[in-house]
Amino acid sequence: MPTGALRQERTLDHHEENTQLLVDFLANLEVANNSPHTIASYRETIKDFLAFTLGLSIADTTRREIVEYLHFLDVRGMSAHSMGQRLYALRSFFEFAEAVGAVKSSPARLVPRRKVPRTLPHWLTAAQVEQLLAAADTARDRLLIDFMWATGCRIAEVLSARVENINWSNRSLKVLGKGQKERIVLFGKTVAAALEDYLEGRITGALFLSEEPGKGPRTQQGSVTRGRFGVWRGYWRETDATGKRTMKSIRLGDYEITTKEQAEAALARHLHGKPLPHSFDANTPIDARSVRRVLRELGVKASLGRVYPHMLRHSMATAMLEGGADLRSIQTLLGHESITTTQIYTHCTTVHLRRELEKAHPAWQGERNEKR
Repeated sequence: MPTGALRQERTLDHHEENTQLLVDFLANLEVANNSPHTIASYRETIKDFLAFTLGLSIADTTRREIVEYLHFLDVRGMSAHSMGQRLYALRSFFEFAEAVGAVKSSPARLVPRRKVPRTLPHWLTAAQVEQLLAAADTARDRLLIDFMWATGCRIAEVLSARVENINWSNRSLKVLGKGQKERIVLFGKTVAAALEDYLEGRITGALFLSEEPGKGPRTQQGSVTRGRFGVWRGYWRETDATGKRTMKSIRLGDYEITTKEQAEAALARHLHGKPLPHSFDANTPIDARSVRRVLRELGVKASLGRVYPHMLRHSMATAMLEGGADLRSIQTLLGHESITTTQIYTHCTTVHLRRELEKAHPAWQGERNEKR
């Protein structure tokens, strides 16, 4: 039901015009070169808000509807950080509505953002990164980890990286960073050598592919379950030409299959030679889901728990700080607009701070000499 008391002149039959305004807003985001992830996130937020208001005209929307929407999300258990992202999306939407004359002034501007406590990032030590590398089964996965750890690239930068943007003479790569801004990332000799081996002479195209060059497409993988009447079924996912993922299943047998291993073998025979869809072809660029899956699986395999792409970026920054790099250098290498963002890494480790104290503070000079 709609939130708040409707003024007498307000109605709830404006779905069509609200939807059109959302379409125009999303088109404007695309023109402004916002990332597909940002556009998708904003789309879902605004659709959810419009569904919450049950067709109330954007022109009649007030601060109250936005506050009640955020309260609704809070009651459902959404984190303060996620609610802040929702409010940011609503502010962008209503600013656009104001710019095109759909509202006189943005009601979202009157809603303060809840202060979110900053949490420390999770990172891996150099030894843990080595564990992760040792757990990788393919050259591509090892290179992916080593590249992200060495450069501190965001996942979007990894996905958009192109072979033709590599400068081999100074071992650098031009990538498209946050806010569609280009920046240069650097890598060492080890990564450069691994890149040359992985590319196998390729001089153009996406840097990382869905498969290793020359390996060809993988075969389908699936899982098996046994129903309450002893019937074994196999399940797997396929992607159609539109990119939509669908679940497929097949009846494998019943009492003639006595173990899970036998059922898995039956499913493997059914899927044998069945290639993955075109979206997983060997010449297709790797996608974000695949990168996250690789790191998640290798993290478990290496007994490191949950590992995700941004953790390698945090690990690179923390390692640099511990190695004595100054914050300005780290800020430049990571592509942070504000050094305030970079300063969070000073809380990640006491090693760098202790070194600075021993070097500069008179009261610590004795401890420094004792180590010598």
